[in-house]
Amino acid sequence: MQNVDITIVGAGSAGLTLAALLAPLNLSIVVLEQGSAPDLSKVSHQRVSALNLASQRLLSHLGAWEPIAASAAPYTQMQVWDSDSFARIAFDASSEGVAALGYICDNEQIRLALYQQLHKLPNVKFEFNCSINSLVQSERDVLVNINQQQLLLSRLLVGADGVNSMVRSAMQLPLAHWDYEQQAIVATINTAEAHNNVARQVFLPDGPLALLPLPQAKQCSIVWSCKPERAAQLLALDEQGFNQALTAASNSVLGVLQRHNQPKAFALTMRYASSWLRGRTVLVADAAHSIHPLAGQGMNLGLMDVAALAELITQAIEDGQDFCDQRLLRQYERWRKAEAQTLIAAMEVFKRGFSNSQPLLKLVRAVGMAGMNKLPWLKSQIIAQALGNSGDLPKLARPASRYKVSV
Repeated sequence: MQNVDITIVGAGSAGLTLAALLAPLNLSIVVLEQGSAPDLSKVSHQRVSALNLASQRLLSHLGAWEPIAASAAPYTQMQVWDSDSFARIAFDASSEGVAALGYICDNEQIRLALYQQLHKLPNVKFEFNCSINSLVQSERDVLVNINQQQLLLSRLLVGADGVNSMVRSAMQLPLAHWDYEQQAIVATINTAEAHNNVARQVFLPDGPLALLPLPQAKQCSIVWSCKPERAAQLLALDEQGFNQALTAASNSVLGVLQRHNQPKAFALTMRYASSWLRGRTVLVADAAHSIHPLAGQGMNLGLMDVAALAELITQAIEDGQDFCDQRLLRQYERWRKAEAQTLIAAMEVFKRGFSNSQPLLKLVRAVGMAGMNKLPWLKSQIIAQALGNSGDLPKLARPASRYKVSV
C-alpha cells in the first residue's frame, strides 16, 4: 500500500494544472489517468479551447504558456451576428488595451506543456492506462484500488475526470443535468480568405457556428452546434456537400470553406453537481459542471476551479492548518459554485434567446445587440468578463492591478 497526500483522478488540463500548482508544496501527489500520456503526435487542432487572459496568466505562472503559445492563435477581434436579422456586435482588443482577447489552443498541447513540467518531479507520480476499481472513504483518508492490485491511501482525493466522472458517481454526489438537444460538430477547415486573427460566431436558427482562427492564416477550427437530426444530415454529406453547407451557414464570411479533416460530433448536455465534495473527496472542472460551448468558457472555468483549490490548500499549509479541513473545502465549493452558477445561467439565457424564432423576440435581440454595439461602457463590462479580468478570480489569475480577496 502506498500512502500519498493527494490523488488526482484525471490527467486533463485541469488535473495537470492542479498538480503543477501543488507540486512546489512538496506534497506527495499521484495522478491517475485511464487514457495515455500526452503525446505531441496527437496535437491536431481537432479539439481546441479558447483560453482567456486569466487562464493565460495562470499557465504563464506555471511556466507552461510558452510551449502552448507556440502552436496557439491569438484572436484580436470577435465578431458575432444573427443570421436572421441585422443584429451584430464586435469586440476589439485594441479598445480594451490588450494585445489579444484570447487564444485558440490545442487541448493536447495544453496537456503536453503541463506534463513536461511535471513528469520529472520526484514528488509527482503518474499512472496512465489505469482503471480505478473502488474508492473507499473513511474519516481520515480515501483508499483507492487501481488495476485490481495496487492500493493508494490518500489524504485528499480530487475528481478531475471529466463530464462522466467516475469519482462523482462512486461518491454518489447528486447531479443535475439536461440535454441541450444539440450536437456540436467539430473540424478543422481551410478558408479561401485569411481569418486575420478574428474569432467569428453566427447564430443560426438551430444553433451557433463558431469559426475560430488557427495559426495558419487560412485555417480555422469550427464548432457547429445544431439539432441532432441536422448534425446527422451534415455528417452524412460527402466532402463537397459539407463544404457547401458550411460556406452557406457562414454567409461566405471567409469565402469558400473546405474541411481539412473528417468532422466529428458529440452531444451537448449541461451537468451540474449539486454538491462538489464528500468527506475528503472534492470535484473540479467538468466533473463538477459542464456548460454549452456557446461562449467558449468551459476550459477557463475549470482552470479557475483548480487555481482556487490550490490557493486555499497553499494558504492552509502556510498557516500550519490541515489542508483537508472541511471548512476549507466548503470555502472552495462556495467560491467556485457562485462563479459556475452565474455562467451556466447566463449561457442558458443567451442560448434560449438566440434559439427562439418568434418575430418579436428576434426584433428585440436585434435591437439589443445593435444598441450594445454603440455603448462602449457596456461592451467593456461584457468583454472584461470574457477576458477573465473580472469576477472573484484566484490570485494567480488576476490582472496585476487587482487585489480582490475571496471570502
